Amino acid sequence: MDVLHLSKIKLKKITALGLAFFLISAAPAFPDDFLVSPPPKSMDKYYAEPGTPSEWVTQMQTLSTAFSSVFVNMEKKRWDQAEKKAALFLKSYEKASQMVPEWEKEFDLKSAAELKESIEAKDIEKIGALSEALGKTCSHCHLKNNSSVWIRYHWPSTDTIKVLDPLEDKEVSYPAYMKKLSDSLQRISVNFEQNDFQQAWQTLEIFKKRLTSLKSVCSKCHVSEWTKSSVSVKDFFVGEDILYSLQKIKKDFATGEPSEKIFRKNIDYINNRSCKMCHLVHQPPAFIQRAWKQKK
Repeated sequence: MDVLHLSKIKLKKITALGLAFFLISAAPAFPDDFLVSPPPKSMDKYYAEPGTPSEWVTQMQTLSTAFSSVFVNMEKKRWDQAEKKAALFLKSYEKASQMVPEWEKEFDLKSAAELKESIEAKDIEKIGALSEALGKTCSHCHLKNNSSVWIRYHWPSTDTIKVLDPLEDKEVSYPAYMKKLSDSLQRISVNFEQNDFQQAWQTLEIFKKRLTSLKSVCSKCHVSEWTKSSVSVKDFFVGEDILYSLQKIKKDFATGEPSEKIFRKNIDYINNRSCKMCHLVHQPPAFIQRAWKQKK
């Protein structure tokens, strides 16, 4: 196999590595002492205006695109463009390292500068080694910090949400409303098990009203999805399938001799498809936010 062919193989491998630069963060294992800690306060200014693009995210996108462009141009043997993109990557990388002082040590500025030099020298071996070193550095930082940034800035706190209780005709806090909703659901089962079907019917109506009112909560966070999507986010957890299950229970109650099997099948569907699935998505970040708040 000639040297030229070997060089092409190495270049393809290095290009693949370079293009996976920001995807590699999913590959390494988390450290044993991994903790989801609040991000530095210096990040707050980059997320000061909700609904507008974060300057931090924009900078990381610029950095990522520049890096990928280096390897796309290398693959096409456009070394002049690769050098320009390497210079842009270094400039973007250096700027990012200064934006959050607490994270400055996460950036391998030496390797970034040497990568630019190795591309100018067309040193394939060194480009590969430096790309791998930078990839590991980025992965380490992403593993440590991505989750905390998402939870702090991309998950609105439930502390700010108020819900109109249709039974009391007043707004209550989100945690208080969820407690009322849970209590309503539990009372259906308790009354059914005690063969008090009239009370079970009444508590089912209460739960249905509160569950329907819960739909308004989705739009508190999912503003764009609420107004633009043909399938609203509310359909995932408080959709027509849940209301249909309630209707089937109610219809069975109307017979005067409700079926245990029908009741369990539908109440379990509501518990698993609505309550459980919604909690799996929303409770972890909410609990972490509360834990951070308690430590202040």
